[in-house]
Amino acid sequence: MRPDAFGPMTMFVFPMAVAVTGMDIYVADPGLGALFRYDQGLDAMAAIPGVRVTQQSRIAALPDGSVVVANGGAIPARRFARGGRAIQGIDPQLGSAFYDDVVADPNSGRFYGLDRVQGRLEEVMPHGRGATVLPPGLVPDLPQAMAMDNRRLYVAGRSCGCIVAIDLFGSRGKEVVADDLGNVSALAAGDGWLVLTDSIERQLRVYREGILRADPGFAELRLVNPQGMAIAHNTLYVADAGGRRIASFRLRP
Repeated sequence: MRPDAFGPMTMFVFPMAVAVTGMDIYVADPGLGALFRYDQGLDAMAAIPGVRVTQQSRIAALPDGSVVVANGGAIPARRFARGGRAIQGIDPQLGSAFYDDVVADPNSGRFYGLDRVQGRLEEVMPHGRGATVLPPGLVPDLPQAMAMDNRRLYVAGRSCGCIVAIDLFGSRGKEVVADDLGNVSALAAGDGWLVLTDSIERQLRVYREGILRADPGFAELRLVNPQGMAIAHNTLYVADAGGRRIASFRLRP
């Protein structure tokens, strides 16, 4: 059987992370210990072999359809092609490689890994094995979650109860774009939208152009325990671990 062979549709047990490309939806389910690729065109799903998935796993999809998997302090981050072949690893001697969160730039194919304990942010080129440490001070204290859109990196900080937007390709400056937050458990950005989950208030907060546009509660959206999120084509995808599903919501300006 080929590594990317499709099998029967699998019922999720505890989906923790989701990432979306133009072709696929990737889902990390530690309940099943597997990373899945759902092909939207074929309406079929395949488990990617050889990928370790835990409750600490976070994923990011790149423009070529590949996916980066980070597992915190368990194993170094790795990148896998659509078919499941490992195509890139990070040498821990050239960077920490043990990332708690990871996001990808949809334009350049670079991805960024966050070490929460060290407050360390690293930039990895699409075909490089090493990582470049970005200047200290960009990441807020006690970083929780990351997202990226339009060449800006968003980082939620527990200490400030805020979200900071970092200009990675221009001035390398930063600004606070949301504050007065509780515990941000997940963050997503794309198509001009910024969405976060506040696990204390149990609500989603939806921002556009720096303005809070909606703040529905989890119950209103029929979400139980949302963990990971992604935005693509003005659609929000939510990995609802407690609900054992991936929910999708259309974002309308």
